Amino acid sequence: MARHDLGRRAPGRGRRRNALALVVTVLAAAAAGAAIVSGRPADVPGSPDPVVADAGTGLAFGVLGSRCDPERVDALSEAGVRYAEMGLSWASFEPVPGEYDLGYAAYVRRHIDECDRAGIGVVFTLGLHSAPGWVAELPGGAYVNQHGDRGDRYAPNVVFSQAVRDAVAEYLAALDRAVGLDRAAAIRVGTGIHGELGYPGGESSGYNPFWAFDAAAQEGVGLADGAEPSPLPGWIPGSSAWNGTEVGTEQVREWYRWYSRSVADAVIWVVRTLRDQGYERDIHFPLAGRGALPADLEAALAARMDGTADRDGSFEQGLFYPEQLPHIAGSLASTEQPGWGSLYADSSSVDDATAVTARQLDPPQDSCRPGDADRDLLTEPDVGQWSSVRWTMANARTAGLGLMGENPGSPDTPRTGGNDLTDSAGEQMDHAPRYALECGMSLFMWAFEDDLFGERPGAGIDDYAARIRAARSDERRPGRKGTHR
Repeated sequence: MARHDLGRRAPGRGRRRNALALVVTVLAAAAAGAAIVSGRPADVPGSPDPVVADAGTGLAFGVLGSRCDPERVDALSEAGVRYAEMGLSWASFEPVPGEYDLGYAAYVRRHIDECDRAGIGVVFTLGLHSAPGWVAELPGGAYVNQHGDRGDRYAPNVVFSQAVRDAVAEYLAALDRAVGLDRAAAIRVGTGIHGELGYPGGESSGYNPFWAFDAAAQEGVGLADGAEPSPLPGWIPGSSAWNGTEVGTEQVREWYRWYSRSVADAVIWVVRTLRDQGYERDIHFPLAGRGALPADLEAALAARMDGTADRDGSFEQGLFYPEQLPHIAGSLASTEQPGWGSLYADSSSVDDATAVTARQLDPPQDSCRPGDADRDLLTEPDVGQWSSVRWTMANARTAGLGLMGENPGSPDTPRTGGNDLTDSAGEQMDHAPRYALECGMSLFMWAFEDDLFGERPGAGIDDYAARIRAARSDERRPGRKGTHR
């Protein structure tokens, strides 16, 4: 493959999935030998015009897992698709530190050109969860849990390790020069294994693993600038004592707030790094499920985070949206500038298993309702019955973030959010766009593009086109007519 040293520089003012990353890695090989020059490539046009929602509705539609395939983009465009998420592979672009595969960059640019030609804006997933193996070998490069296990090597320790953050900043600067960050209509920012908010985790030899036990997190050795070490260094979740004294609920609360806020701070850092690099368009924050619910968190704190009330691993991932989303929005409000794009909370669980359960209640609790954001989301017990999308969108609206979402994917497709309790792909096609409308979202993304061109009953490209046409004329749509830039 053709490789080139693009040069290293500090970012300056001015300017989902593992399976998808592997597909892009393989296809990039076909681009080897392309003629590329150092610096920003001359054949990259200026930023594409903003793609907005169709006239008459505030909701735009997109697809996840796209390659902007020339054999598909016209069909997508004719169906009404306006956005296509493309997963980038850091491992493919920078297999060796400081050496960049320009054949891969050329491949990415050519496929962006295809989407541009069809009037479809490209949404980048940055590939921070498909990192080259050498990043995890940097000082503090891997997350470590209390059992001594190292985290997933493809999602290195961007939360606590300064060495990893330096590598990420260099990668983004080189990616900007080789591909052009401003070619993206939006960029998805996350820390988890699927590009979502949260600790990525990994295989664990013990129960209830929390991923903040490396030297940086515990002792401050090599700690990222602005990050903080543990307020209870050496304390193990579930332990009744710390430094010879009993641990109280408020001390555990302080520890967990540090744990969850640290991962939110890493997301904030990535956004600011993109802004420093000159990217000024939209930012998406994919959010998995509901995260931890307030009542569950109180029970877990009282049990010293020993695994009590942990429904789905949200505590270990550090997910508590009522505190994290206002923190992210409030922190970025101090640095975002007028004229820049918007910040969107992205519920990746529109019509997941919780929606199926909530739909069966009397009255149903599956879809958003007016006034949800005005409810006391921390103390009202009824919110525990809400679906993931209703809960997440209420917290996002309270925080002042934009709203968007995506369905979990067919339960027949491996490595998605679908499972045996989730609606079928055809049922998701019925319900998920409706939830997007009723929740007042600006953008809905279908998971995944490949499925639209498969043979799933009720979930093909023609079915998606029909839902998009219905959304344009739906009299129940939200009255606002915002655009998704």
